[in-house]
Amino acid sequence: MMKRAQILKPCESLAIDTVAVPVAPPKGLVVKTAFGGICHSDLHQWENEIRQGSEGVLRYTDNPFYKLPVVPGHEISGVVYSMGSESETGDAKLEIGDEVVIYPWIGCANCNYCNFGDNNLCLSKHLWLGNVRPGGYASFVVIPERKFAIKIPKSIPLDVACMLSCSCLTTYNAVIKAKLTIEKATSRNGKANVLIIGAGGLGLWSIQMAKHILPKSTTITVADINEEKLQIARDRGCHLTLCWPSSLTDNEAIAQAMKNGGYDAIIDFVNTSKTSNRAFRCLGMEGKLVMVGLFGGQANYSLPGMIFGAKTVQGVVVGTLQTMKDMINLVAKEKLIPPPMKYFQLEEITDALNLIKDGKLNGRGIINFSSSGSHHL
Repeated sequence: MMKRAQILKPCESLAIDTVAVPVAPPKGLVVKTAFGGICHSDLHQWENEIRQGSEGVLRYTDNPFYKLPVVPGHEISGVVYSMGSESETGDAKLEIGDEVVIYPWIGCANCNYCNFGDNNLCLSKHLWLGNVRPGGYASFVVIPERKFAIKIPKSIPLDVACMLSCSCLTTYNAVIKAKLTIEKATSRNGKANVLIIGAGGLGLWSIQMAKHILPKSTTITVADINEEKLQIARDRGCHLTLCWPSSLTDNEAIAQAMKNGGYDAIIDFVNTSKTSNRAFRCLGMEGKLVMVGLFGGQANYSLPGMIFGAKTVQGVVVGTLQTMKDMINLVAKEKLIPPPMKYFQLEEITDALNLIKDGKLNGRGIINFSSSGSHHL
């Protein structure tokens, strides 16, 4: 039998029930879930809103394909439980019992984005796992095509692996988006500065990504409102930290940050109106702001400031399937250290979401479906 947690109504406790184990589709498979990541975007889904500033609130239920109840969760690792009847093609053959991580950003497979390999940019986002398709808050998950299940290197434990499809993939892609700008600044000045806003789970991944992807001369600075999180960031290898408590004004925060000079690239994992406006003002000439967080709001940039500063602003939507494979190779090769993990049973999922809502969960929340609790099954 399969145990699952469903959103019945926004902000109400998720309902836990038990149903029959699903059958694998012809080209796909069923994964027995070992660990499921609890992403901050799951909180937005549970609350049914993403604040868009003057444009109001984007609600998941505005999507005609999104119907409650729904099983959320898009960070999924586990073992192949069953496979469909059609023979497998491609370069990654799978067998029952293989340990896998799931790529959940499944597109329509027919549009120009999907045909170009950009499944994550497909306009049919209702096909994503954990959105309309049942996701990882369940002990078994249906994967429509086997190519979306990636075999995990033995050096990556299953609890770490579940984070690779979103929090780790997003940070990797964000650093890649900043890479060309940082390399150009390094060629020009012999060095470069990058600022990471937010020392949560994504920020901690990004510090290590930056150290391995960006030029060695790059100075990595991390800003957060929480000194305890900043200490973890220092432990992960950042060079400088900025504590931005709520009592600090924008001008004070910017003056503090600019003691190091303007930043060549800034990655904002919070992305509120406040952090985004601060980030833009902290960019140096030809600097790039990479936007990731979904805390909501709107920006209020100086348009002439963007022109005369030759600045660039870019959003990041997770990453492609190939990008995820490249990122997994990096994590395995360099033995990157995951953020602190706090484990929950499925029955505790509502408590976990409330901890995230209150900002009381350092690192990453993980649902543990493994009865033995071991990292490898």
